[in-house]
Amino acid sequence: MSPQWSDAVRTKVSDISLARIGREVPCFETIRAPGGVLALLAALCIFCTVCGCLGASPSPSGGGITPVDLPEPPGTSTLSDALAELDLLEAEGGLNLTGTTTHQVLGTGVGPDGQAATWALGLRDGEEIRWVTFGITGWKEISLRAPLPAEEVNLTGVLAPEELLADETLSAAMTELGADTVDLALAEGVYTVTVRSDAGMETLAFRADTGEVVV
Repeated sequence: MSPQWSDAVRTKVSDISLARIGREVPCFETIRAPGGVLALLAALCIFCTVCGCLGASPSPSGGGITPVDLPEPPGTSTLSDALAELDLLEAEGGLNLTGTTTHQVLGTGVGPDGQAATWALGLRDGEEIRWVTFGITGWKEISLRAPLPAEEVNLTGVLAPEELLADETLSAAMTELGADTVDLALAEGVYTVTVRSDAGMETLAFRADTGEVVV
């Protein structure tokens, strides 16, 4: 089944034929428990920074005094726009998306408008698990040894991240902690949202289809 975010975004996530990077990170036992989600998001952030997904700038070379140029903020994108880019790549022949299903969606640095620094999709291709990320450099496949839930994500039947972030409970948590962005994970019909700042951290869960708080 081809996951679709809207009628205008006919994105299907299937067999991604990209060159593998060949770098691996430690395997996590589970991604459904809050601790597992946090570990997976942390690994994604580290991996994307190293590989350039978040647009990390190189260190200046050479000796002497050199001007210090702060890196520009990485570009951000909604999940809908990211999936539209994936659909475009398929249409142009840049990716072969046949036979793969989506079982996990991750977003890091997601603002109230749904714009995120990085999106990641956990894909199942038969017995094989594959991960692709979307950031400032576009879509790329990464090597990440993390398990996936058995249930497929139905992107046509869930709230968009920007709709979820309008929830009063979530807005209150962000205000209380002074956080401008959150990290989120979508799997098995549940959004797990992590709000963090120097003041602390709180993890909340919501039904992906209605936004109802999961106790």
